[in-house]
Amino acid sequence: MSCMRTAVNVAGAVVLVAILARSLPSPARAQLGIIGPGSTVQGDILRGEGIFLNGAGLYNYYTAGANAINTDTWMRLNEYLYQSNRLAWQRAAKRREEELQRKKDHHKKILDRIANNPEQYDLERGDALNSLFESLADPQVSSSFRLSPVPLAGEVVRAIPFFYGPEDATISMQRIATKGKWPVGFRGDAFASERRAYEQAIDTALEQQIEGKLSREAIQAVATAVYNLAVKLDQVIPPSRDKVYLEAKNHLKRLETAKELIKRGSSERILSEIDKYSGTTVHDLVVFMQKHNLRFGVPDPGDERELYPRLYASLRLQLDSVTGARNPTR
Repeated sequence: MSCMRTAVNVAGAVVLVAILARSLPSPARAQLGIIGPGSTVQGDILRGEGIFLNGAGLYNYYTAGANAINTDTWMRLNEYLYQSNRLAWQRAAKRREEELQRKKDHHKKILDRIANNPEQYDLERGDALNSLFESLADPQVSSSFRLSPVPLAGEVVRAIPFFYGPEDATISMQRIATKGKWPVGFRGDAFASERRAYEQAIDTALEQQIEGKLSREAIQAVATAVYNLAVKLDQVIPPSRDKVYLEAKNHLKRLETAKELIKRGSSERILSEIDKYSGTTVHDLVVFMQKHNLRFGVPDPGDERELYPRLYASLRLQLDSVTGARNPTR
């Protein structure tokens, strides 16, 4: 019986210890700022300084950590911006390259069309003729001209509006002389004296220019004749949008251009050569244009525009005959 009681007492003690262990607080950690019994002024001061310095240390510690985080954030942001910009530049460069290639392909198609299958617009702008001229001016091609010459009358050449690049001017003997080529608005007895005055003035100026003796009086006579034509036009035909009036006004602009053209030394030399032109073949025309750095200009509506298809046919025939001679398999 006593043994049993002892065992019960032991078990109860164990249970009590367990309950007490649960109810007791966890082991206390070291705490700062606890002022216990027996503190002194000097001790409290030193204790306060310690707490301050501990806070300062923690501030520096956490500040360093925050700076490290900020630095890493900026590094990542800079890398992101760099990579983003690099990709944007690459995409933009690719777009520019693709656009440039599209333009090159489009330009190549246009050149191929002008050279091999020109449209009416290409003829009217002179582009088709200039393309043939460039091909015929190739030394490898021009060396074979003598094998198959294509005839071309000098009168045709004198009717061509040549473009002279160095002065951005169109030189046409037919436009300047204008004999028998007056538009409807300037025909009839009402303009007889004005037409005759201009033709005489321009003939005199051209003769002097060809001889290299162009005078101010001759130039002034042309200017006066053009002015009188303009005044008489507005007297006979009231200004309007009528086709007859507009064609006459455009003709006056060409005469004004001709007046300025004959003043230029380079034009004087070219006009003289055109007036004395004695060539009889397409080869002669190509050599003439190369000598004076000429190209085919934009033709005016009427005779010039009607001339270009015939002229194109002659140049095309010359090129085909030459390339056929050089490449018999074609």
